[in-house]
Amino acid sequence: MANADRPTGFKPLGMQSAARKYTSGAKVVPGEFVQLDNTGRVVAATAGSTILGLATSLAKVAGEEILVIDSPQQEYVGQASGAEIDAQTDIGNLCDILATAEDATYNVSRMEVDSSTIGVVSGQLIILDVQERPDNALGAQADVIVRINEHQTRPTVFAGI
Repeated sequence: MANADRPTGFKPLGMQSAARKYTSGAKVVPGEFVQLDNTGRVVAATAGSTILGLATSLAKVAGEEILVIDSPQQEYVGQASGAEIDAQTDIGNLCDILATAEDATYNVSRMEVDSSTIGVVSGQLIILDVQERPDNALGAQADVIVRINEHQTRPTVFAGI
């Protein structure tokens, strides 16, 4: 059975770290990875940027309070954008996020793991595993478990395998 193609951003996995309050610098929706901009406000992360954490609440405009899980140890589940995560050897590799625009109707994220970037030298995320569920498997649009590799509060990053 093929994996469903339903990008819905990222979700915290396991024991959830406490979310901290930040001020938004633009619209941010739940499930988006975020970064601090040069004014100290939270905005949606872009591919290749250093990530602060995951937004767990909605900020419709700049200046609103937003909750962010910012622990470097938190694990997340997100959908792969393509079919490149198709072998066990992909586990442990680095990759970036695919910073797709949010679903403006429902105010939810559509960010994904950019599976075409697996094996990059310096990636935003590290792939830890494929989420074990009966309706999920290696291959196109697999839901994978990741942790932030390029984190704004952690000075060093993993080089990948």
